[in-house]
Amino acid sequence: MGYQQSEKIPYLQIGDRRCSRTLPALMIAEEGQANQGDFEFALKMIDIAFDCGADGIEFQLSIATDLYVSTHQGFDIYQQREFTLTMIEELIFAVHSKNMFFQAACLSDKLIGPVASMGADALTMNATDLNNPRILDALARCGKPFLIATLMGTIEEIDWAVSRVRAGGSSNFALLHGQHIMASQSGIGVPVEYAQLDCIPMLEHRYGVAVGFVDHTDSEIMPAVAASRGAVIVAKHLSPEPDWRGPDWQVCLHPEAWKRANSHLRYANAVRGADKTLSIEELKDRSKMRRSIVAARDIPEGKILEESDIAFKRPGGGLDPRNIERYIGRRVNRQVSADQAMSEEMLDL
Repeated sequence: MGYQQSEKIPYLQIGDRRCSRTLPALMIAEEGQANQGDFEFALKMIDIAFDCGADGIEFQLSIATDLYVSTHQGFDIYQQREFTLTMIEELIFAVHSKNMFFQAACLSDKLIGPVASMGADALTMNATDLNNPRILDALARCGKPFLIATLMGTIEEIDWAVSRVRAGGSSNFALLHGQHIMASQSGIGVPVEYAQLDCIPMLEHRYGVAVGFVDHTDSEIMPAVAASRGAVIVAKHLSPEPDWRGPDWQVCLHPEAWKRANSHLRYANAVRGADKTLSIEELKDRSKMRRSIVAARDIPEGKILEESDIAFKRPGGGLDPRNIERYIGRRVNRQVSADQAMSEEMLDL
């Protein structure tokens, strides 16, 4: 019986990069808001991400008046973290000069259009906006690939968000699986038993889109594990140095740890592949390690071959034991010695 995979594999297209579970996963340095409004620090984080081997870097961009009510303490904090459009454009240029792609998580729908027009390669809908129709509509209109973060989201909320962007005409988007518990439980990272990585193939199957992973654990190997489960992009928080304390520090990896995590992910990429074509090296082993049909004992000329006349022994390269029924009952046209490899020429039709 022949087997054929008929499923169409979904993908996300970011510039000339196609992201799917059959291709090497990308690893993104999530700068988030580690800069806390310090533009020079943000530029420094681009250099650090590049040195770590990141494929891209994500910045969270916001307008305080679109994010918090003015009486909330978060309003003043985020107002101090705002970058001007000129600064954002300079960040995009700096990222592109490093041959990385720029990913923006815009926390204001007013930023999505301008950031897209400045050359951002991809945009992310932060998980806090999974129920925000204005953000979703702006992403659907922006003409750029985007990712919908599903952290803290129910299936019903994800259903609603996906339906909305599709109704807006969007098809080049992906989902991001993950968990977010930093605002609770004293700001700890996500325990590995919460990761629910089987949601990656589940979400791909349910929505027919590529799925990435936002890693909020403190693990160096989780990105590789997520890639092995089919994540097309893994976003991992990056801190500037060991023992740094800043936004989301609990889930950040310092540069050397981030490099190791990236190395593990590249290893996971290297071992992927659903093509069962044998390598030249394996073909060589096959010729030595497989069995062939040989004579189980001395067989006189003219004998009608019986199953008891045949043995299966190494090396390979001779008659395939799978075809034994093809040879039983045929006349041997020459003397065959025990352990001698059988061939078609020894047997009459």
